Amino acid sequence: MYEYNDEDGGIQFQPYDDELINEYLIPKLEGKPRREITMKDVYSKEPWLLDHPMGSFFKKNEWYYLVTRTQLAKKNIGCGQKAKRKITRDDDSGSWKANSKDDITDNEKKMVIGEKQTLAFVKSKVNNKKQKSGDGTSCNVSRDSESWIMTEYMLPEEKDKFHELVICKIHVIKNSKKKDDDHNEACTSKVATLVPVS
Repeated sequence: MYEYNDEDGGIQFQPYDDELINEYLIPKLEGKPRREITMKDVYSKEPWLLDHPMGSFFKKNEWYYLVTRTQLAKKNIGCGQKAKRKITRDDDSGSWKANSKDDITDNEKKMVIGEKQTLAFVKSKVNNKKQKSGDGTSCNVSRDSESWIMTEYMLPEEKDKFHELVICKIHVIKNSKKKDDDHNEACTSKVATLVPVS
């Protein structure tokens, strides 16, 4: 669950999937929460605008939260059991799009104890305005050089039951800068040809 990180000189939180279910999600549901993972509404803002904790406890660009989800249509409970994953701001800024889902197996009991759902944040093509960060200052939207991924950890799916409480791992991936580097190199070479030789 914890590993020593030489670079940061401290203990880092690196749990296995079954540990997240057994040691964190189930105790929280039973009213015995542990302090390592805190509650956060990850759907209130775009992921780069959330007040993520900074420090060496979590791996770089990776955070864990306990999250309360709401169902897309409560009157149709049990019919698809889809969660609301669109950002709750007034403007159309984007949403988390679900991808693959896998079972989580207890390594000792050899039985399925949960599920994990992978999601990717997709920005709206309509909204490209500056946005307010947590401290009220304006900032640009996430760059195309970043991809934000979330994994939801939850109890096994049950008929006619929607699981509100889940654990979410959010992490950002820095994409290749090759296109930017090629563009900068091309611009530099063009400028160089315009410089007169004395």
